[in-house]
Amino acid sequence: MVSVGIDLGYGDTKVIGVDGRREKFPSRWAKYDSKSWGFGGSILSLAVDDGDPFIFGENATGAGAREPLGDGRLSSADSLPLLAAALWISGAGDGGAQTSITLGSGTPLGTFDQEVAAARESLEGKTLTIKANNGQSRQIHIERLVVRPQGVGAALYLVEKGLVKSQPGYGLVIDVGSRTTDVLTINLMNMEPVVEMSFSIEAGIGDAVSNIGKLIARQTGFVVPTDVARQALTTPVMFKQRQVGGAEVGAPILKELSNRILDSLRANLRGELDRVTALIPVGGGAALIGQSLDVLAPGALVSAAPEDLQFANALGYRDAAERSK
Repeated sequence: MVSVGIDLGYGDTKVIGVDGRREKFPSRWAKYDSKSWGFGGSILSLAVDDGDPFIFGENATGAGAREPLGDGRLSSADSLPLLAAALWISGAGDGGAQTSITLGSGTPLGTFDQEVAAARESLEGKTLTIKANNGQSRQIHIERLVVRPQGVGAALYLVEKGLVKSQPGYGLVIDVGSRTTDVLTINLMNMEPVVEMSFSIEAGIGDAVSNIGKLIARQTGFVVPTDVARQALTTPVMFKQRQVGGAEVGAPILKELSNRILDSLRANLRGELDRVTALIPVGGGAALIGQSLDVLAPGALVSAAPEDLQFANALGYRDAAERSK
């Protein structure tokens, strides 16, 4: 039985495949009409259990594109196409025969207890038949579902890599996601999570993307696509024949977001911040605002490799799946 790690995020879906391959795609899908007028036809579309064909990621554009909008992503029927797409690109079942997997995944800390039972009922023990428009078909049996809170996945990976070491004090894994920022506090002497000091903050990098998108809309009169708005936070982009965004425009927006997160961290942790000796930003937003969190505990910032920031949870989820065998 092989293990797969999937981080089904609001912004991007991250995958650690059966051979350790890393893949990610925007968390969007849309029903697919395969009509052709003599050109095109190169887009990969999938169907689950003889359902309607769909496309996903960057190919899913326009008004019909769907995104995971609420909690319960692992158990939601609206998220099944994203999960199926992630399993497809993970390489599971690539040999043609039915493949049993241990699936490692996670949910936000704030809703973990409510979601984990529903996720297991929805997925554990289920066999998905996924068919592609190129004639390939795979049967993937989810033998076991291992669910960890977001932040825990990243912590597992960081400990495994030796980036978080045994020492006095607390370690804060701050997972800056698209809609939420999950904070996991670890007792660094025994590497045990401190549950009462772990929490979710209702703020994420998606807020900054939304704010710069509104700014560009006021400048151009048009709604800017999410991927263009995100890029505009750090570099100038061309939109509607105008150059918009850039570091100078995005800096105050990112500063406002980091200040909101810092205020929530101070309010939740209070005097315990004095005992923080390791501060570890991860997640899709860490590259944008992670360094600014150093003011919480100057000198305690632990930097993961840039290529690992967004995949840290998925890597930890796959590690948890491996350990559960």
